[in-house]
Amino acid sequence: MSGQAQQEIVEIGRRIYQKGYISATEGNLSIRLDEDRILATPSGLCKGDLAPEDLVTIDTMGNHLAGNRKASSEILMHLEVYRQRPDVKAVVHAHPPLCIALMLAGKGLDEPILAESIIILGKIPIAPYARPSTPEVPASIRELIHRSDCLLLDHHGSLTVGNSLREACHKLETMEHTAKSYLAALQLGNVRTIGRDEIDELNFLRENVYGIKSRIIPF
Repeated sequence: MSGQAQQEIVEIGRRIYQKGYISATEGNLSIRLDEDRILATPSGLCKGDLAPEDLVTIDTMGNHLAGNRKASSEILMHLEVYRQRPDVKAVVHAHPPLCIALMLAGKGLDEPILAESIIILGKIPIAPYARPSTPEVPASIRELIHRSDCLLLDHHGSLTVGNSLREACHKLETMEHTAKSYLAALQLGNVRTIGRDEIDELNFLRENVYGIKSRIIPF
């Protein structure tokens, strides 16, 4: 399992770096190996250049178990997710620029503008501002992570979780694609939203046809 998990973190780290969802040494990823161990990206390295031997294993309290490097200080946020959500197997923290741009402009991803985002994401809540690498960050997401698998972090970035790292990454990609479409529509003029009746039909599809089980705040 650990070898497969290592390869998945390396692959997804490279993917989100190449897509521009993180830059330089930003962002961090983790996978829950079992009830007691978390595999995580290290501090101070570009996630686009990782090798399996760069990764670290910690316990659920953040104590170092294996690896030659130390975990990112933002692992505290990941650990909070795993404490609050035993169902979550992987966490991605990124800095998607268009999601952040909308947030800084006072907009959010809380408008029903795309069918896919209604089904997959729901309304994306924004966690209150918390100073990075401090205990304020896990406290800021503690309540919201119970309600949604996808969060924006005020003046900071994003947090997505899933049953696998790939699933958490797909949610991040859907968020940034939605933000890109929304930002372009705002630049062109008024944004047309999807009506209540169609939203209800899409929510029905989500639950009864697609069988999507991730947590969302529905429109």
